[in-house]
Amino acid sequence: MPNNYTIPNQPIIEEDEIDLRELFGTIWRYKWSIMITTILITIATAIVTYKMPKYYKTTTIVEVKPKDDDKARLSLGSAGALLGLTGSGSASSINKDAALMGMYSTSRKVLDKVNLTTQFYKYKNFRYTELPENNSSISISNLHISDFKKYGMEVIFEPISDTKFSLFAPSFFFNKQLGEFSYGVPIKTENFHMTIHKNTKGIVPDKVKLNANKRHIFNTIISKNLSSTVDKDNPLLTISYFDTIPQRAEAYVSKLISNYINISIGFDIEDAQITIDSLNNQIKEFEEKVESASKHMEEFKSDNKILEPRAQAQALIRGKEKTAEQIIQFNYQLDLLNQLVKHTEKNKNIDAIAPVLVELQDQPTLALVTKLQELELEIASLSQKFKPAYPKLKSIQNQIRAIKSKIRSNLKNLKKTMKARERSLKKRQKEYASKLQVAPTAEKELREILRKFTLNEKLYTYLLQQRASTELKKAEAISRFRIIEPIYTNPAPAKPKKSLIVIVGFTTALILSIFLAFFREFLKGSRER
Repeated sequence: MPNNYTIPNQPIIEEDEIDLRELFGTIWRYKWSIMITTILITIATAIVTYKMPKYYKTTTIVEVKPKDDDKARLSLGSAGALLGLTGSGSASSINKDAALMGMYSTSRKVLDKVNLTTQFYKYKNFRYTELPENNSSISISNLHISDFKKYGMEVIFEPISDTKFSLFAPSFFFNKQLGEFSYGVPIKTENFHMTIHKNTKGIVPDKVKLNANKRHIFNTIISKNLSSTVDKDNPLLTISYFDTIPQRAEAYVSKLISNYINISIGFDIEDAQITIDSLNNQIKEFEEKVESASKHMEEFKSDNKILEPRAQAQALIRGKEKTAEQIIQFNYQLDLLNQLVKHTEKNKNIDAIAPVLVELQDQPTLALVTKLQELELEIASLSQKFKPAYPKLKSIQNQIRAIKSKIRSNLKNLKKTMKARERSLKKRQKEYASKLQVAPTAEKELREILRKFTLNEKLYTYLLQQRASTELKKAEAISRFRIIEPIYTNPAPAKPKKSLIVIVGFTTALILSIFLAFFREFLKGSRER
């Protein structure tokens, strides 16, 4: 039997599909508007990019050696890990150095030497180019801006004659004249006070930017262009700075490093000085205890009307032992001194003997070495800018030779003095030995007094050693920093990447133009429906 059942009509479902022919048709219909819009936006991007100032990158690498306490943390190894101590001391120290390098407190004094208070610009080839301060026909002094909101304001400069000039406030349509003024005469306006001087040489600027405040300069210029990065595997600090004038960038980086080293050394010395002051207080306290114990011992002898034969013998033994210790110490110091004399006669790194001089307590020679280090840092800085025939370089080299000669002479004289002292100590040791042969037995009652006296004396000696060690850290602070990579500025501008900006602008303009074409087609279809 045939099946008469019929399937009811089903609605036809149309799937949404992208019709490429229709898409390209839309693009083709609006091809001229797409092309014109893309070209106009690309041209505008190229014009804006052309007017952007060129920034040059200056870099240098500084080695920052870990402090002694950082070295101790690093040497703890697994034992330190068990105690909850980590070996990140060196990393935290250099990270602190990197952070401080980018702080205003470090740059504040640098801005006194590298002037960014005013910037001079020349309009050439449809854009403003900054002039170096020493290449400008004018200079500005006594600048003061009354309102902090006006920091960084610009004025247009137009010379009228050899003695007068005009200033204008820039505007989009017409510049507003601020008045006519004379060179060397203080200027007072509603927004600023300053004096403009005329230089004998230089290019006449068309525009002057008045930054005025150092904090404003740091926030708007320095912090945006200065960076310091840390090498994770080595104690190296890379400092980079961008500027439109390469010479100014190099000067800024050089002064920044010099100022930071001085600040960092100051921190180390301040920390060491706090420790030394604390030790001095304790040393004074134990010194009084030693004197009190010694006085008590003498009073005990007097009250008991005895000569303390045993105490006398112990005093002689102690004197002999102390003399023997002094002889050993002198032999050690003489050995160090002999090595120093040989080291200096070979003219090897005389500036590296400072820590040994601290141990020998030869302050005059240490002062000479410190001066030598300063001169060698200065000559290293000058050598990057001037030839060996530069007069100041020759003068510093003569000073260095004279100081090295004086250091050698001081070491030889110190050696003679120490040998004479050693002979005196050996003679005293023989005297103690001869007296001990006839010294009687000591009294028992003095043992407790002697024990306290010896204990206080040892603690006193220990504190003296700790103070000497801390003073040595102060002397070693200056050797923590060393410039590994000299300051270098790439002759090619580092930013902006003008070609890349134009390409990105072109791509963005093309996408935007196509989007507008489809949007117009959409609006057109909506109106037709």
